[in-house]
Amino acid sequence: MNKVWGNGKNRRNIRAWETGSRNGRAFWSVRAKRAAALACCALVTAGLFPGETALASPEFAYSSEKWASLRDDILEYTELADLIHEYNSQVINNRLEYDDYRDKTNDDMRNTYSDMADRLEDSSDRMLDGIDEDQPGYGAAEAAAMSARLQAEQARDQADMENEDGRVKKYEYDRQEALLVKEAQTHMIDYWKKEKALPALEEALRQAEIREQAARERASLGMLSQPELLEAQAASGTARAAIVSARKEKEDLRRQLVVMTGWDYDALPKIQEINLPEENAGEEIDLTADREKAIERNYSLAADSRRLENTDPGTARDVLEQKVEAGREQIRADVEAKYKSLLQARADYRQAEEEYRLSEEKAGSDRRRYELGLLAANALGEAQEELAAKKTAYETAGLNWKQACEDYQWAVNGLGAYGV
Repeated sequence: MNKVWGNGKNRRNIRAWETGSRNGRAFWSVRAKRAAALACCALVTAGLFPGETALASPEFAYSSEKWASLRDDILEYTELADLIHEYNSQVINNRLEYDDYRDKTNDDMRNTYSDMADRLEDSSDRMLDGIDEDQPGYGAAEAAAMSARLQAEQARDQADMENEDGRVKKYEYDRQEALLVKEAQTHMIDYWKKEKALPALEEALRQAEIREQAARERASLGMLSQPELLEAQAASGTARAAIVSARKEKEDLRRQLVVMTGWDYDALPKIQEINLPEENAGEEIDLTADREKAIERNYSLAADSRRLENTDPGTARDVLEQKVEAGREQIRADVEAKYKSLLQARADYRQAEEEYRLSEEKAGSDRRRYELGLLAANALGEAQEELAAKKTAYETAGLNWKQACEDYQWAVNGLGAYGV
């Protein structure tokens, strides 16, 4: 069956092969041409058929509805982990690399370096065979032989020190994927912080422009000095610059986010809003139990513990033992710190919510007073600007709370601070 490029805008690129029909033709969709080329090359090299690639999960890994959701042009917060797993280029590269380490023992890893040392020593010996000291080229051959011998010694030293195996590599790759998911979550949260900040910035600009226009009128009547007019103009300029900066930062976050999840950098999937935590999120936490879970699940600790099993007795083993033991305490401390941050973020959100509610009430009262002629227009404008700022602060506090909840969960589920 012939395959043609999917023509849907912003479609993802590294999801193995998708078969179906569109306008009577079979198709497969791509996220980026470079990544698709890599996928095709890997498929050919591995001799695999479409749908059986190591670059993505098999079709039965998710329901058809879930696959459809992952392949659409909507970026949802709850899908980030799956999108990273299926489409992130670093995760895909790691998956390919892990095939070289899968099921390898520490002896296998050591033998790799030992075999390398043997080959280098043989090469060194051959370089000097059949050439006398007084023959042309002897000096260059001797230098090359010495270099090969030195590399062989280094390889043997590495064989002696090697303490990794396939399981260590798996822990490391899993950690990298978890870090990417966490980073994507942070990018998406920050993206919405920028989005939520824009209305307040735009209201601030609107009010600054009103004040600038009033200043111009007063200056034309000789009622305002030139420095005061310049100050009003500068305030408008500052407000405009703040909007430009926020929009640029938002766009930078969007591009980072879509590339991480497999789209082209200029793709424009709809980025859905993020649901905030439940009202009482955090109250169900068992901190004592979570501290121990964090130790059991920590990727770096697991990797070093495995390395410790593979390390010969001696100074290096003693140092690693100390690192592992200290790491356990670091993880426990990190979980507790993240828990306190979560509680503080929740308290900040509730305070911001109350301040926004009061600001809404005040703004309503100010509007009625203005309509009755009891409040000046500039005072009403200040109230509107304050309301917009309080709303942004409230929405930002909610997203900060979401971030704090995620930070705590990641500390428990494999990414607690270790070795820092």
